[in-house]
Formats: sequence, C-alpha cells, structure tokens
Amino acid sequence: MNRPDNILAYDEMDLKLGIKSSLPHVKSTLALAILLWECSDHPAELIYSEQNADETVMASQLEQWVIDYLADICEEERISPDDLITGLNKNQLFKSQMEALMVAFELVWKLAKVNFVDTTKAASAERTGGVRFPKKLTYSVNIDIIHSVISGNESAFLRVLLAWTGFNVDADPECEKTLIYLLTALSEGAVFKLSDGTKDVIFNQNSIYRKLLETADAVDVNGDKEAKGPLRILKSLLSEGMNPYLQYSNGTVTIATPNSEKIEDYQKRVDTLLRLNATKVIGLEDLDADTEGIALDDLEESRINSGTNILLYGVPGSGKSWTIEHEYCKVDSYVERLVFHPDYTYSDFVGQILPDVDDEGLVTYKFMPGPFTTIMRDAYRNPTQEYILIIEEINRGNAPAIFGEVFQLLDRTLEPKKDREVVYPAGTSEYGITNRYMATVIYGDGGHKVRIPSNLSVIGTMNTSDQNVFTLDTAFQRRWNMRLIENTFENVRPSLANAKILDTEVTWETFCTTINKLVVGNRAKMASAEDKRLGVYFVHESDLEFDDRAISPDNDLRGEYNVLLKAERDGNLTPEQKGRLFDIREALKKIRKFPEKVIKYLWDDAFKFNPEALFDTDNMESLEQVIRTFVYSTGRDRFKIFKPTVRSTFYPDSQA
Repeated sequence: MNRPDNILAYDEMDLKLGIKSSLPHVKSTLALAILLWECSDHPAELIYSEQNADETVMASQLEQWVIDYLADICEEERISPDDLITGLNKNQLFKSQMEALMVAFELVWKLAKVNFVDTTKAASAERTGGVRFPKKLTYSVNIDIIHSVISGNESAFLRVLLAWTGFNVDADPECEKTLIYLLTALSEGAVFKLSDGTKDVIFNQNSIYRKLLETADAVDVNGDKEAKGPLRILKSLLSEGMNPYLQYSNGTVTIATPNSEKIEDYQKRVDTLLRLNATKVIGLEDLDADTEGIALDDLEESRINSGTNILLYGVPGSGKSWTIEHEYCKVDSYVERLVFHPDYTYSDFVGQILPDVDDEGLVTYKFMPGPFTTIMRDAYRNPTQEYILIIEEINRGNAPAIFGEVFQLLDRTLEPKKDREVVYPAGTSEYGITNRYMATVIYGDGGHKVRIPSNLSVIGTMNTSDQNVFTLDTAFQRRWNMRLIENTFENVRPSLANAKILDTEVTWETFCTTINKLVVGNRAKMASAEDKRLGVYFVHESDLEFDDRAISPDNDLRGEYNVLLKAERDGNLTPEQKGRLFDIREALKKIRKFPEKVIKYLWDDAFKFNPEALFDTDNMESLEQVIRTFVYSTGRDRFKIFKPTVRSTFYPDSQA
C-alpha cells in the first residue's frame, strides 16, 4: 500500500540578526519578485539575473516574458519595452547584496529562498566591494497565496505592482490596500532584534501591537545601537507604509489612525496564528525524519560515487584554493571549508562530549558533533547531492592526531562493495569503524559502523615551504591522491599578472618570474630552494596599487614627511600641513603593503642564508634599511635594494 513518508525535519533557520546589509525600497523589491513569478509561468525556481560587468541585470530570457506579459498596460501607459526593462533593472532585486535580500524574502515575508546561481559562493560574497553575482529565487507557497488574490483582478493588481516598482501608472487604491494587508499577514512570523542598553530584545510585530494596546504610548524600534538584519527591513517596510496598522516616524511606532479600532482584534488573530505555528507535535522531537522508514540499502542504491580524497600541495600562493573552486567544486556541490592550525584538535574536528542543561535545570552530558561528523551526516542523508569538505592548511595542524581513528575511513573502495546485504558504491570507506557517538549522529544508531559515504569528498591543501609545521606521515599521505599545483602564470587573471608594482613600471609577472629563477638557482645555499619561490597569487592587485598622494615636491617624500613630523611634534602644524601629513600617512600604508609582504619574505626566508645573492648588501645592511629604501624611493629607484644584475633584468633597456 502506498503511504506517505514521515514528516521532514527541516534545518534550523539562521535569523541573521546581525547582518548590516540594508534593503531600501522593499515594496519595489517585493513587487518585482512577484511580477517575475507571474510572467514566467509560476516556476518553483527562477534564475532571474545574469552578470553585466560588476552588476547584474534581468536574465535575457525573462526580458521578453516581462515585455509580453505587461504589454497591454505598457501600451496604455506609453511605456516602451526598453524603458520597461531599463527601469526594472534599477530595482534593488538586482542592486542589493544577497544577504539583505535573504533577510527580506526568507525571514520577513517567507516568499522565497535566495541563492547565488553559483552555489559554491558564500552568502557573504557580496559583503565587500560593489560586485554583484547572478541569483535565483526558490519560491515558497506564499507566492501562491498572493497569486490567488491577484488572479481575481489580474490587470488591476499588475498595475499596483508596476506602480510599486517605480513606474507612473494609474493604480486602484483598493487593490493596493488589499495587497498591503496580505503582505502584512505574511510578515507576522518575522523576528527582529534591537539593543536596549546592555541587553538585546528579540521581538515581532505582535510585540509592538501588544505594547501599543497596553500603554497607548509610542514604541521605540530604534534601539541603542545600529539596526541590523531584519530590524532594518522592519524600519524600511514601516516607513513605506507596508503595515496598515502601524504608523512610523523617526524610529517610533504608533497606531495608524484608520485602523485604531481594528488593531485589537487583529492582534488577537496574529497571536492565535503564532500560537498555532508554535504547536509541538508529540513524538516529532524523537523522529529522525531524513532517514526514518528508509532502508540503508535504499540510500546506497541511489548514492552517487563522486567521493575521493585529494591533497593539493605547492608553494604559498600558487593557486591551490583557486584550483579547488574552479576544478573540483561544481555549481550544485555543497561545500564546507575549515582550516587546521596548531591548536586544532580531534574534538574540534570530530566532536566532543560537553555538559548540557536540560529544561529542568539538570546538567547532562551530550555529544556535540564537529564539522567532519556533521557533513558526514548530511552527505549520508542526501545520497544524490555531492558534498565536499575542504581542509585548508592541513599540515599546520597535527593532522594524524586530529583525524585520530577516523583516518582509517580515508581508505576508499575502487569498486562497489557488499557488506551485510548492503552494496556500497565505489568511493565509500573500505573499512567501517566503531564510534557510537558519530554513528548516533549520522545514522541514528550507535551500533552502526561508520563509513564516509561515496558522495562526500575530502580535499586538503598544504604549502610545501611552511616552517615549524607538522609533517604528514606515510600512512596518512598514502590515503590521498596527491596533486602538485604548478606555480605558473598560465591561468592567472591578467589584472594581476599585468599589474605594475607601484610606480616602478615592472609588472608582477616580470618581478615574480625573475625572482623565482634566482630562488631556484640558489640551491647550493638553501635546501628545497624550489619550495621558497614566490607564488603567483602571493599578492593581490591591491598590494601593488600606487597612491598618487605619495608624489612629493623634488621627489623627496622622506624629507617632506620628516619636516611635517617635526612640525607635529612641535605643535606647529597648519591646517594645510595637517591635511598633507594625513595624505602621506595613508599613502605610505598602501606603499608598505608590497615590501612588507614580498621583500620581507625574500630577506627573512627565501634568501635568509645568503641575502647577497639578491640584495645589494654592500649598501643594504638590514631589513629595516631595505624596507625604508624601497618605501621612500620613487619609480625604478625602489629596486636599488637589489643587485645591479637583478635590476637590469627588470629594465633590460637601461642600466637601471
């Protein structure tokens, strides 16, 4: 008999209460998300944007759908197709950081999940800089609720949505009011946080209704610190009049006059809704819903076999992490990344038993899984999804000790293997180990043998030139597929390879290639000279940028700086001098990036035992003198820290 499976146990939701991203014009953003769903034949998932330089714009396929869907209204309102698309591309759905969109769509209105099309990118990828990446919306059933209202008078509601996106069209105020009431009801489950002195207040809109009804005084939603996360969205939606029961001004909320007699009954309905949503299903807390009722062999029959162990090694900055991202992580792969370090332990990696206080105040002890156990659990329960655990700097921690007995799991089968009537796909651990704590988390059965599932890969990176790090013994290394990442500029982005080092006219590729030839030729004075080369990604473009504020009269920056420093010490700085001193200090911070990162490495490490092989030691007696000379010189003179034969390689057209 065909019967339903057990209820799914969904992951806990991160309320993202600390995100600083803002989302202005929330009404316009919501309107466009609804319009795109309506015009694209109501999909479960919609890739709505594509890359355009550093920005995103509407996906090409969507453009014609939108134009056709709104054709009648646009013809009546004399909106050309080009003006329509241009106007919509200015929407915050394309302009805002993804984290702000996530807060609005996932946490406030629960309208859709927001993801990058490239799922290997972290949600915070747009947090720094102005670059935006293509995104997709995975809609919830709330969009169906909105559609059921819109479909009753489609043309009128489309006018409202188009007006909300910023176009000057006639819209029925009654339809607009209906849509606002509906969106308010959908937002009642949202949770916000503000700071009240030294404590945090976690609240919802129902908290505001109750406080207004109890005191009849305005409610402050500003808090004592900067608004973050959903609180920013709350202030935006209130300021745009998207809650018909509340009136907002300068951070304070009062009851909206038109609904002053209705808010009490509405608050009771909201309270009932929240209580119903919080109802506990008896027995659900003990149900492992992902695997309950599913036989082990059923999971293994559908499991993909992409799992492997790979260890990428090479000089620092050779592009190991870049290779992982571009060659091993697929668009739909689930990726977790962690970093080993000297204090990292087995307990951090696999898990540990910690005290836990139960609801009655009694102290119990509970196994808290580490990232390795957690990703094994997730991979086991989702057999058709590829999982990847990336361990950066694997030899900076004591890897054999961190893995402990689970390093045995790194032995993988090359062919399907049958054990106790279960056929495990190729890529599964060859041998199972006994660990009841891990087994309970992963399988819900402490007696189950633990194996790495075949859809989980473990990828490590290590620098070959690191000193004072742990070695990886042969027994550990043989369980990995080793791959040397060549230190070559073949795949380096041109913006880095061709970037000039400050004002020297020498590109990073020229400098790096020249120095690395000298490093390799220094074998007689240094063991493993090859490992001391500069990695092609050793620096970032920002480390090479020259700040024009460092240009000084008579090319004497150091002299000008000393004069200003003396005036500062004597208290004689004029306003103009104070501004100039600030500019010089800021410029020097940028100029110092390259020598403090690269030149210092060459002096202290690569040429530690024979600096005369690279540096002009007749005139440069210390690293301090080398750095000072480089920083306060200009153009080609910065490289006077090196021997004349080295400088002539940088500038073959002159004596340098």
